[in-house]
Amino acid sequence: MKNFVFSQPKRWEVRGEDVWRPGTGSRVILMDGSIPWEDVAACVNLLGEEHRGLGAAAQLRNVEALPGDLVIRTGEPDELRGVETYREGYVLAVGPVVELTAQSERAVLYGLRTIMEALENGGLPYGRIVDWPDTNERGLHLDAGRKFYTKEWIMDRIRDLSRNRMNVLWFHFSENEGFRIASDRHPEVPSLLHLSKDDVREIIRLANAYHIDINPALDCPGHLGQALQEHPRWRLNREMAEPLWSALDITKDDARAFLLELIDEYAELFAGAKVFHIGGDEFIDFNHFERFPELEQYAREHLGPDHGGVDVYVDFLNQVIAHVRNKGFQVRVWNDGLLRPDQAEHVELDRDVQIAFWSNWDKGMAPLESFLERGYQVVNYHADYLYYILLVRKGYADPSPEKIMNEWGPAVFPGHPVHGEQVLPEERAGQFLGCCYSIWSDWPDIQSEEEVIARCRDSLRAFAARCWSWKDK
Repeated sequence: MKNFVFSQPKRWEVRGEDVWRPGTGSRVILMDGSIPWEDVAACVNLLGEEHRGLGAAAQLRNVEALPGDLVIRTGEPDELRGVETYREGYVLAVGPVVELTAQSERAVLYGLRTIMEALENGGLPYGRIVDWPDTNERGLHLDAGRKFYTKEWIMDRIRDLSRNRMNVLWFHFSENEGFRIASDRHPEVPSLLHLSKDDVREIIRLANAYHIDINPALDCPGHLGQALQEHPRWRLNREMAEPLWSALDITKDDARAFLLELIDEYAELFAGAKVFHIGGDEFIDFNHFERFPELEQYAREHLGPDHGGVDVYVDFLNQVIAHVRNKGFQVRVWNDGLLRPDQAEHVELDRDVQIAFWSNWDKGMAPLESFLERGYQVVNYHADYLYYILLVRKGYADPSPEKIMNEWGPAVFPGHPVHGEQVLPEERAGQFLGCCYSIWSDWPDIQSEEEVIARCRDSLRAFAARCWSWKDK
């Protein structure tokens, strides 16, 4: 059986029947260009760990190429001028010598992978290849909060992401059922099984080496069950029932301070990341703020007589967003509790936050257009196609590679029970950031690490390939 090949390049002009294969004396020639040659050499060395022939080849600088050599040039290829994602695109000119031209280290890796995959399947045909992604963000959101995943397993996923030409890993390390990174400020918070900070730094270094963005996800003010395990006084009270064990009481200053201390600690650990996901989903049943009288009282006392519990929630998110942004991050939140037509909001959500749009199952949820018309940037996390869940429940099935390839596309967002099918309008393309596939570990013990990746590998590959090529050319 032939080895896995990611996707057919967008433009592939084959000339004749000859194919390029390196010989025993083939060399990698690094030409001076827009990227320091040491950084290009690091990409070659990294993939050389996976491909023995590439790793064994001598590396030279700025010399004349001979048949069998691979030349790497860095700079903007003419064929990619005007392409939005040109920095991730590459050009291969294939003859007796192969010339790879790219403008970023990430694109160098993608081009090298195309070459290596072709060699594993017989050789690289003479001709010209031009390839680039159609989607900016192609991410994996890993719920490593509910389930403990080992450092080695997570590092293997980074290598998989690179093979799949995906460029973001979301490290979701806090959940109701677990908190999986050590804490110096609150050592009582992490679960028994957790990663040390040195473990995480090693994971981050590997992601950086593969030029994959790694971003933190610490959900609030809901999904904090494990973090609040030793702090029951900070759980949100509700009418005629026990406090909500997973929700932070955002009416208490010391509870907010506790959360911000956690955010500060992990913002420091993930310094250099581009975006911080603060969640915001499933805080309470968003249809029933009246069941939380302390929120209503706090709203009247601190925000104004016409304000209600939903305004406390949005105001809290805005304060956290401002706090995180002040540390140098862009901020992302889930869509389900925001701009709801069944709630009269008097506090407006920060307009500069990214919206992770995962579901529209409830008619009380705002449709996609509500966010777009206010100028928000959106990311497609379509739960019906892109959620792999460790779960045994009637009606749930693992994501299907065939459905992803044939029924879904990056512009297809979750349908709304009132508004129906939701497809990103072409005129809103500037507000579309990309897509994300999620692994959710709801029942953490029903699958081992090996079973998780074995069952979702094909759908993850399909997602990556669909994100790479979906626009008509």
